[in-house]
Amino acid sequence: MTKKVCKNLQCISYVYTRKKIKNTYFRMRQGILYISSPKMLSERDIEKFITDKFDMIYEKLNHYQKESNEFITLWGKTYHLYVSKGNFRYYIENDAVYAHHPKEDIELVKKRIYHVELDQKLQLMKTHIQQTIDRVHIKPLPYKLKYLKSKFGSYHRKHQEITLNTFLARLEPIKLEYVIYHEYAHHLIFNHSKAFYELLSLMMPDHRAHQKDLKNIAIL
Repeated sequence: MTKKVCKNLQCISYVYTRKKIKNTYFRMRQGILYISSPKMLSERDIEKFITDKFDMIYEKLNHYQKESNEFITLWGKTYHLYVSKGNFRYYIENDAVYAHHPKEDIELVKKRIYHVELDQKLQLMKTHIQQTIDRVHIKPLPYKLKYLKSKFGSYHRKHQEITLNTFLARLEPIKLEYVIYHEYAHHLIFNHSKAFYELLSLMMPDHRAHQKDLKNIAIL
């Protein structure tokens, strides 16, 4: 049930939910403040907090309520991007990404989100990647994540590590998987010889289709 706290003819609409949690959480969505709090906290306490922070909350709600002209693409899906000043954090809800960053610089925000998303995806893919490289007797290598302007990934023979372009977080996860196997193949075969592609085929039989797709994608 939506309620309101008003001040000087301006109103903040809020929805209050009590849960079995220790902390109070606030979310702003479509001009409404959503509050989840421990059962011990009364609605009077919540309204006092809103009143005390009224101007700040009202300004942020208006900021989020405006239609965003900025977009961000993550794993092949495009979202509206809403950015507000604050310590870095973000969450995805429906067709929007809500982000906070010390600097309200859209490109910095996007790159930071790409980095986090790629790191999280690598953790989810870890077991699958391990099983695949085990089949061709390759040991796991450390990853370095970096926003690159000219390539999707690289293998560093001297440091024995793979660099992945965080731009890959914009694409379907299968493209990230292809780049990983491509760089692992270079761990054994440094050039693009017939033997290299035979090894890559053992790890990813349909690699040529993904390689072709990536050649048509410009890194922005």
